[in-house]
Amino acid sequence: MTMSLRKIATIATAAAAVLSQAVAQEEQERNFHKRHIPHRPDRPSIREQVTQKHANRRHHLERHLSQLQSTISEHTSGRTLLSDEDYDRHLKFVQGLHRKLAALEDKDPRIAQLEIEEEIELQGKMLEGEFLWDMERGELVLKDDLQE
Repeated sequence: MTMSLRKIATIATAAAAVLSQAVAQEEQERNFHKRHIPHRPDRPSIREQVTQKHANRRHHLERHLSQLQSTISEHTSGRTLLSDEDYDRHLKFVQGLHRKLAALEDKDPRIAQLEIEEEIELQGKMLEGEFLWDMERGELVLKDDLQE
């Protein structure tokens, strides 16, 4: 009987150690995107910045739309005249903003969350120095893609 209690105690200790390791690893993975920008602990984490940017997008588009509509209404009322070219450009821009706002409203929340996660991952890679500037393409590329 003493032998079986020892075995049970050993098994319980080993299970607790494995569980503790698993919990620590899970915590580390969960906190991966909560890191702060190196040398700037006063700034929000990458996750907070990206999430805030996506949350504010609709507000910025609506604000820009209202500014353009105000400019167009001032033109039509005769208070501030635009050139025909500027007026056409403003109208085209307003149509584009309406299209972007409609696309935001129609977007599946799961797709939006996937886009946020992808951007967080790319921002993390950028901070870790995994991107290089490709002079031929004129853009940032992953180091792995550059070597291929």
